[in-house]
Amino acid sequence: MTPYSIQALTYSNARIVWFRGVKAAILFPPLYAGGPYELYPHPETYPGLSFEGLPSPLRPEFMPFATLDDVYAFLGIRPKAMAA
Repeated sequence: MTPYSIQALTYSNARIVWFRGVKAAILFPPLYAGGPYELYPHPETYPGLSFEGLPSPLRPEFMPFATLDDVYAFLGIRPKAMAA
């Protein structure tokens, strides 16, 4: 089982990526049709430019993904339909 999970927010189109109960990253939706999803380390959890303590496979940069399924695969999260 992966230590990652993704939570949709009710007040924003962004999502929070959790790592073992800690806010690890923010997942931003595409800004335009066909644009990438962007994963970015959570700045409150990992302040500073070095993002010290950032868990793998996250990196200290904006990480683009073509689809939401690509984000799930990158984090090792099985789609809910497959997890049942």
